[in-house]
Amino acid sequence: MNIESNRRFVLCDFCGLKFKRCLFASLQAIRDGMVWLIPCLMLSSFSLFFASIGEFAVGNRTTWIEQLYSLHSAIADFFPYLMTAAISYVLAMQWRLPRPPVMLLVVVFLLTISQILPSGVMLRTFQIVIAISTPIYAVPMLAKLLQIDAIKLTSTDSAGRIVKESLNFIIPSILTFIVVLLVNYAVFGVIQSIHLIEDIRIDYANQPTMFGVVFAALNSVIWFLGMHGYYALLPMVDLLQEASNLNQATILVGGQVIYDMNLSFMGAFVFLGGSGATFSLVLALLWFSDQRSLRLLALASIPIGLLNINEILLFGLPIILNPRLFWPFLFAPIANVLTSMSAVSLGLVPSPSVSVPFNSPLLLNAWMATDGAFAAVLLQVINIGIGIAIYFPSVRALNTNASKTDIHLSAFDTTYSRRKEEAEMLTDDPIARAQVKEKDNLLVEKQLVIIGQRDFCLEYQPQVCPNSGKTVGCEALIRSIDSNGSVKYPGTFLPWLEKAKLMKDVDLWVFKQVIKDLDKMQQQGVFVPVSINVSPDTLMDSEYLAKIEKLVLPYANYIHIEITEDTLLVDEQRIKEAFKYFHSMGIPVHIDDFGTGYSSLSYLNKFDVDVIKVDRSFVLSLENEKGEKVFKSIMSIAKELEMGVVVEGVETDRQLNFIVEENDPVAIQGWYYSKSLPLDKFVEYVV
Repeated sequence: MNIESNRRFVLCDFCGLKFKRCLFASLQAIRDGMVWLIPCLMLSSFSLFFASIGEFAVGNRTTWIEQLYSLHSAIADFFPYLMTAAISYVLAMQWRLPRPPVMLLVVVFLLTISQILPSGVMLRTFQIVIAISTPIYAVPMLAKLLQIDAIKLTSTDSAGRIVKESLNFIIPSILTFIVVLLVNYAVFGVIQSIHLIEDIRIDYANQPTMFGVVFAALNSVIWFLGMHGYYALLPMVDLLQEASNLNQATILVGGQVIYDMNLSFMGAFVFLGGSGATFSLVLALLWFSDQRSLRLLALASIPIGLLNINEILLFGLPIILNPRLFWPFLFAPIANVLTSMSAVSLGLVPSPSVSVPFNSPLLLNAWMATDGAFAAVLLQVINIGIGIAIYFPSVRALNTNASKTDIHLSAFDTTYSRRKEEAEMLTDDPIARAQVKEKDNLLVEKQLVIIGQRDFCLEYQPQVCPNSGKTVGCEALIRSIDSNGSVKYPGTFLPWLEKAKLMKDVDLWVFKQVIKDLDKMQQQGVFVPVSINVSPDTLMDSEYLAKIEKLVLPYANYIHIEITEDTLLVDEQRIKEAFKYFHSMGIPVHIDDFGTGYSSLSYLNKFDVDVIKVDRSFVLSLENEKGEKVFKSIMSIAKELEMGVVVEGVETDRQLNFIVEENDPVAIQGWYYSKSLPLDKFVEYVV
């Protein structure tokens, strides 16, 4: 393979990996968003549950029963907007956007589209599709547009950060809405032009088994894609209801059941627990799942699952867009059709002759539909058992992390195991992930409480010219002091602050403190530049950079910026802009710990770097000949590129002598001259 082909291969592989990550992130947002909807689903489902029980007990719809039905209908009508809001909220977190405006915007998008598009059954079916799909592309589009300076209405936060963000959302929101409107018009037109249901020419009277299989399969596929199967299949539902009505009318005049395939048949024998015969899945989860969160979800689904309602599983487990559960979700109701139609055809179970509501309680609905036949109840139990057997492999698969499969490479006498963090991208347990995340957050918060009780200060480590012995600079190093007066080093608190996304505030505090200390130094006759470490988060935030600019402008000649090499990997274009921003103020940029992390000579070519800080590890390697050669190479590159050099970690005469003898003047930062010092001690050291 030549070099160019190899580059194309690597590029395609990278693009493929990036696409997979985007896809997983989108699925993650959908699933997590649906989990947050469980309380709403519970409220809706239980209102329907108690309304159905009340109507069955009373015999008619009293006022309170009507109110419960109305509550269920109201939540069902508003559910697409709740879904859009939840998914948008999760995506906003992923794209690091303000969550309330993003959530509200996408809800308004959906509301507007629902008003503009033609109303009717097609819109109600299509609305769920819009609710799921719109945030998936609208939120990333908003994120990209918000990065374009040309369409920002303001760059100042004089009126407050929220006002600034709101104003800058206006143009990206309009552009995104236009795209959303065009996309949904196009998709709606395509769906409206497809007359799949009308084109199905299966006779429920003469081909009852085939009709039932097709109806069950279409219902499962449509629900799996997030659309409402009942409304999408309304022409077939009307035929089945017509068959139930004809059967009941015939029985009333003393005749026999005419149509074995009818709506009562599907409700009593096929959709046991709802679409996909999911009551079997509920029991399979309770008996065979190793995940406590899934068992709790199944337990919560039992009351409404008994009424053929399964939205909690559809959206909470979830089943929708979950490939591991598609096949059992498809085949369980089909198996129920085949089993039940065989039992009815053989005369083992009477054909349903009474029209019963689709959400009548399990067991009772079979008994009612067949006018009191206990064989029908037994058939339900058998079908539930068949469903459990169909769902069993998928439930066991949820317990097994397939990505932990080991691959043995005999030639190398070693074994490969896929990393756990890669497996987490495909996990099917969003509730467990939420619990782990909550646990991590609690740990971070616990550490922040401890850190919040400490004081913070800066120490300064001198950078000395070995030829003149003069201090030519220093590095500001943050420290914390506990209640006992003990000084704590950054490794004990910075990682927690970084996890809490507080590094921008830490950086801003350091700049403020350095400016105060510079003023004190210069009042005492010490005029040396101070190097300040800046995190990637700060470099990527124009608001914080603007605040830093206001602080440092009076002392720009005495400020140097230090970044670590991994920062260069974050966003090449924005890092370049940040460098240009600092250079415009006359502030040099240093690469800290050069050579230890992600270093590449190409970085020195791509980025306008002024100084490299050679890491202590290269100084320690001067004890051997190879280490000396590596060190000389680094210094030679710096010289050719006309960059300044600071050498860290110098502690011995031998190390210092080698550096001084072999190289042009450099600055030395190490214990050979001094450890980091409090401000007053540092001033004494320089003076």
